[in-house]
Amino acid sequence: MYPFASNLSGSHALVTGGSKGIGRLIVQALLAEGVNVSYCARNPRGDEFSTFQRAADNARAVVSTVDIANAADIKNWVKKSVDEFGKIDCDKASPIFQDPTPEHWEKSFKADIMGLVTLLEATEPYLVERAKAGGSPSVVVITSLAGYDLVLPTIGSPYTTFTRAKSVIAKDYARKFAPLSVRVNTLALGLVNTPNITHPDGSVEWSTYQTFTKNNPEVIKALEDKVPLKRAAECEEVANVVVFLASSLSSYVCGATITVDGSMSNALV
Repeated sequence: MYPFASNLSGSHALVTGGSKGIGRLIVQALLAEGVNVSYCARNPRGDEFSTFQRAADNARAVVSTVDIANAADIKNWVKKSVDEFGKIDCDKASPIFQDPTPEHWEKSFKADIMGLVTLLEATEPYLVERAKAGGSPSVVVITSLAGYDLVLPTIGSPYTTFTRAKSVIAKDYARKFAPLSVRVNTLALGLVNTPNITHPDGSVEWSTYQTFTKNNPEVIKALEDKVPLKRAAECEEVANVVVFLASSLSSYVCGATITVDGSMSNALV
């Protein structure tokens, strides 16, 4: 039972959207725990973690170009990842489309809904195999407070509807996977301060959050004022919860929706 440690070294995780934002920090947190990571993005550079110095126990991050709205892409990525590392211990999935346009509604359904279902189905046999071997395999689905309390600036967007739908899917698959000793949980996030990225070549890529803050400081200030902690979360604070849910420390946590919002949702009651 003691000490309080993740004991994740040598395991293997799949991370969607791992090239930037929250996904990028989740990859780094897992590498720091000695987890080998297969991460994907629609347009990865491939050098996202080439300068990262905190990977433990020779853990590696391997990138793939994947459109999560494409079922064949997802299935090929899962197979490629298993061929590389021989097992899957954890998945992380998150939504990506936010514009209030018919095109994004359609893309969001294919990516956020069907993409999640495809990923769950494609990884199920490998997760079950890990459970039979005595592991505590885990799936972490990232959603948003926008799917529960209509406070974020995503009016008319598929983001609001499908983040809530993903939580329902996660709970449904938790019921399906739990008898197989595979856990599925959801994180519902509030404001998250995604940092800008300085690439190995010195170029800087501005994050969506930083760009929005620069262009709409009054909106961000109003949202932060709604958070009892009076600030947005740092990506590392989200990644820490993912590490907990990926590890056996959370071995009896299944089918839960964990709110990581600085008590913003409580303040709205």
